[in-house]
Amino acid sequence: MYTYQKCRLQSIAENYGAIAAHHRDSPLQDTGFSFVGCSIRGTGSVYLGRAWGDYSRVIYSNCHMDDIITPEGWSSWNHPERNQ
Repeated sequence: MYTYQKCRLQSIAENYGAIAAHHRDSPLQDTGFSFVGCSIRGTGSVYLGRAWGDYSRVIYSNCHMDDIITPEGWSSWNHPERNQ
């Protein structure tokens, strides 16, 4: 698991984008992204993450987010089964 603490993420999306894109091949893998106490700011409309694989994991804890996050928050990248 990669952990980013007190980081500042600045979106420069013109239309849309994603903060994180994670991939895992198995639910048994212990990988992922963790953002703790971070600030997410910028332009455009962004997803908090998009599923690059079937078992993608991204965690946001105690983060301040500007009003740039899409209401869905997460993109399955046209694979609805990844929302499970």
